[in-house]
Amino acid sequence: MNEQLQTAAVRQNSEEHNRMSKILVADIGGTNGRFGLVDACEHDTGYNAVQQLSLPSAEHDSLADMIRAYCDQTGINMPKFACLAIAGPIQDGHVKVTNLNWEFSIGRLRDELNMQALDVLNDFSALAYAAPHLQAQDKTTLYNVKGNPHAPIGVMGPGTGFGAAMLAPVRSGWKILPTEGGHCSFAPTTGKEIAILQHMRREFDHVSVEHLLSGIGLVRIYKALAAIDGKESEDLKPAEVSKRALAHEDPQCEEALETFCNILGSVAGDKALSWGALGGIYLGGGIVPKIANYLPQTDFVKRYVHKGIMRGYVEDIPVHMVTNDKAALIGAAAWLVDNTQALQY
Repeated sequence: MNEQLQTAAVRQNSEEHNRMSKILVADIGGTNGRFGLVDACEHDTGYNAVQQLSLPSAEHDSLADMIRAYCDQTGINMPKFACLAIAGPIQDGHVKVTNLNWEFSIGRLRDELNMQALDVLNDFSALAYAAPHLQAQDKTTLYNVKGNPHAPIGVMGPGTGFGAAMLAPVRSGWKILPTEGGHCSFAPTTGKEIAILQHMRREFDHVSVEHLLSGIGLVRIYKALAAIDGKESEDLKPAEVSKRALAHEDPQCEEALETFCNILGSVAGDKALSWGALGGIYLGGGIVPKIANYLPQTDFVKRYVHKGIMRGYVEDIPVHMVTNDKAALIGAAAWLVDNTQALQY
């Protein structure tokens, strides 16, 4: 009898262990929400999410409804643990999703879904936390030197805006340092870039990095170059500019994309210096993966290391391009495992 009770207890503990180890992770944006389920015990495999599903954000009235829809469509019970990466500001437990009419309290959402732990990170914070956990197939190295594995890591990239975050080593592991680095002043390097700055100052009192290194920023560069050269420009969308450039269909679009990549190199080098990111620079965001093959053909690396007397410092810092578009899911899972006591075995 005692043996039977012991066996039943072991089975119950095993089932409870499996239930607790399942983490719901998501990357919520204005267009889509990407969901997956991660086993917290399988961190050695890089927190790869299974049962991945992408849902259109606009088809749901709230984030709670979207999460329930994921569980219904994948046939799973509501997990007790979740970590969500959100494109939007998070302050005092309150979240506002950019480009969606969604605002919510993290605590109330947790209670509504009957979860034991629910955490929410900014999407670039989640991407930053993913950096040490990325596997070889999740990234491409643009500048290959051996970084310091015990030094800060910098993550940045253009998308709808320009995201930037730091990952600092602490005694317990890693600490995310969210930043607003995209709103730093744009610093031109060439005569043409000075002319672009002067042109853009007609519209903006303060020209930031994000004004150029973003989807709309690529269009602004295209229009500014056309105006500087006394040429006509079209009302193109960012994807149209890059598509024409990559297909070599339009010299103005090509110059715009090349300028965009070169400026990105300079900004990456600036951040590497400012953050002391000897652990490496990681490029993410929605645009970089789409120009992955083009970026190495530009002066990105040349501009990255072009830092005068500090050139040698930057030359010791590698640059990686995140190619896994689900990397934020990896970061969300890793962060929850590291910061939720119930998941630490």
